Amino acid sequence: MDTRLKVVTIMNYPPEPRLRRMCRVFLDSVVARGAASVTILYEDHEPEVAPEHRRAADVEVVRCRSRDVGHPHFNLRFKLPNLAALDYPFLYLDADTVVLHDLSYLWERRHAKPWVGIDHQWVPADPRTHRDPFLNSGVQLVSDPAFYDLGTILAAQNAVAPLARAAEFTKEQMFACPGADQAVLFRYFRSIGYDYRHPEIGPEWNSCAGVTAVWRDGDRWRARTRGLATDYDVSLIHYWSAFKPWAVNCPIYESYAGVTGG
Repeated sequence: MDTRLKVVTIMNYPPEPRLRRMCRVFLDSVVARGAASVTILYEDHEPEVAPEHRRAADVEVVRCRSRDVGHPHFNLRFKLPNLAALDYPFLYLDADTVVLHDLSYLWERRHAKPWVGIDHQWVPADPRTHRDPFLNSGVQLVSDPAFYDLGTILAAQNAVAPLARAAEFTKEQMFACPGADQAVLFRYFRSIGYDYRHPEIGPEWNSCAGVTAVWRDGDRWRARTRGLATDYDVSLIHYWSAFKPWAVNCPIYESYAGVTGG
């Protein structure tokens, strides 16, 4: 069995310079932080992979297809089905993240549960997060791919609010929490009484860039939340939604200006 630290991501961005640079930062960070294998899934926009990434890790770029799950959202028709189809253990990371600490910390904890996720942060500037804790699917640690069963996940959703009848529901009625694939996963986990959280893997491993300060410390980047009820050091920054790296003037992203492929 291949026990190497295997990162899976999705890069289906159009060839726009800012997005290409963001993906370059992501790949640099996961390779530098211990990924021995990186699988990149895409649908119709093939990503760029620098030669140095291929030299440093086993990088595989795989074209996949969407699946008709009854709803057109990309994360439902592409992300959810293609992650559920993988037949090996993996660490999924959204491509709009950057890793600051050793990924082996996560990988060594994969056997605790078949599927580990992290609750969304409470972000002051985003009212959607001002509610009871819910899943953010940008980081997924999967030790048992059989647990990631698309049929049972969709059945739990469709028993309450069928995806194919989305026009008949408000967004709040359709989904158990903000988001699409994460809302469907969240509903499924609640329906079976499954706690996807790990006591040693907290929001520091999925921290919104909008509440994260970043600075250079010698030859390393460091980060810490700012303005939360309790601030903490950050291991992984997530540039989701309105908090893309160019929108928040992330110094890591800015340091790549002029870099080939960035």
